[in-house]
Amino acid sequence: MQYDVIIVGSGPAGASTALHLAQIAPELAQRTLILEKARHPRPKLCGGGMLQDGEFILQRLGMDVNDIPHVKVKEAHFRFEGRGFFIARQPVSFRVFAREVLDQWLADEARQRGIQIVEGTQVRKVTPIDGGVAVETDRETYTARTVVGADGSLSAVRRAVPGTRTGHTARLLEFYIPPEHTPATDQDKGIFDYKAIGQGVQGYVWSFPMLSDGRPARNRGIFDLRMHDGPQQDLRPILARLVAQDGVRVEDYALHSHPIRWFDPEDSFAAPHILLVGDAAGVDPSYGEGITFALGYGELAARELKAAFTQHDFSFAGYKERILKSRMGVVLKRRRSMAAMLYGICNINVQRLIWWRLNFLLKWYVNNFLIDWAK
Repeated sequence: MQYDVIIVGSGPAGASTALHLAQIAPELAQRTLILEKARHPRPKLCGGGMLQDGEFILQRLGMDVNDIPHVKVKEAHFRFEGRGFFIARQPVSFRVFAREVLDQWLADEARQRGIQIVEGTQVRKVTPIDGGVAVETDRETYTARTVVGADGSLSAVRRAVPGTRTGHTARLLEFYIPPEHTPATDQDKGIFDYKAIGQGVQGYVWSFPMLSDGRPARNRGIFDLRMHDGPQQDLRPILARLVAQDGVRVEDYALHSHPIRWFDPEDSFAAPHILLVGDAAGVDPSYGEGITFALGYGELAARELKAAFTQHDFSFAGYKERILKSRMGVVLKRRRSMAAMLYGICNINVQRLIWWRLNFLLKWYVNNFLIDWAK
């Protein structure tokens, strides 16, 4: 079947692309198809945090995150060996969503605005053809003038884009503490603890509040960027040792792992008739924040698609430059530089100096240069 735009993946990046198309190019949105391999509501491994930048983007689409259940995190704490700083913003520092709830809400809104979504369809291969792209699935083959790869860190669409780099994938390991094991205290605090750096991990352990069947629960995990060369640590025993300090036994819970592709300004983000967005393109390397940047990629991609059909130019030659020069791209570059610096310091005494003595500078930099890019 022939479409003007096929979006592969209906998570935040794919849904955002479709929703922005419906807003700025409704005639193009009517000829757009989203292909989703699963069926909503589908489980999705993710910490679920979204900064206010994501809210700003959704508000411009006429959407209110208060329409779906979530946890409001008033304080974000950043620590190294018990000392650091915290950020408390109004009305919240960030919100935590169950991804199956958030993603279904976004997909339902896209449907209501006229976007066709076909679920239970696995994309196997994307092949450039004369004047467009062929998308081979486990059900049939579709053709389109353009394809948007919003299919995550292991993107099938990405493999069709020449010049994309291999690697650049962080590792995550997480588990969920159910309501019956979760104390009612600290449900408004999110914790990023960088003591994992002392264990050879290029990242942090986290503790986020969450909802499970509408009741307070907790999400715990470890993030390892793997930007710098060095021995790859076994994350399970490290996570077990670090959370045991809080009286938590990893052995009591099911562990889940998943990759996150992080942003590299030297990477490729497009090819003729193909765009990449969200994790398929690369998201925040410093914290592994994906949802907010996925929504931002969708806004940029929709503008790119509208311009391509208006000008009849599907080379997308300027897409990378427009990403890098956008406010989102500038912040992604800053976050990458900060991650390279922070996670590249193996000397514990230097880390203590940064977190214990220079924490006010870190807080100032985060507040003034790493957030509020979508305002």
